Amino acid sequence: MMVETNLDDMPAEYLGNSFQKNLLLSGAIDFFFTSIQMKKGRPALKVSVLCHQDRLEKISDFLLEHTSTIGVRYYPVRRNILDRASQEVDTSFGKVWVKTVVKPSGKTIFKIEYESLLQLSKEHELSILKLQMELNKELMDLL
Repeated sequence: MMVETNLDDMPAEYLGNSFQKNLLLSGAIDFFFTSIQMKKGRPALKVSVLCHQDRLEKISDFLLEHTSTIGVRYYPVRRNILDRASQEVDTSFGKVWVKTVVKPSGKTIFKIEYESLLQLSKEHELSILKLQMELNKELMDLL
């Protein structure tokens, strides 16, 4: 299900980390914010939340309780997802969590989880971009 609401009278900082963590704890599979323009030219944010049918009421209640909205709309959506797996891999920089995904062609690709990059970039005093480039070279051989 997709649950949505428009917010034109709520400070954006209220939708930060705490709000987002609690939205996930309420059962959101994914969510995103879209800048929109409402009637009378009012700027606003549209909050869109993807959830399973059995979490619809909990997500709706969360949005109604923790935002300034007075209503939400929802509708069924379909999605096609790729097979994926997460694994911890030992590298020369330390352990990293890597997500592997199988494309429809059968080709496997990988992505290093951001939290792993952030932690190792601090430990090794490297930028995340430099570290990612180095790890990608190493992981090409390992995976």
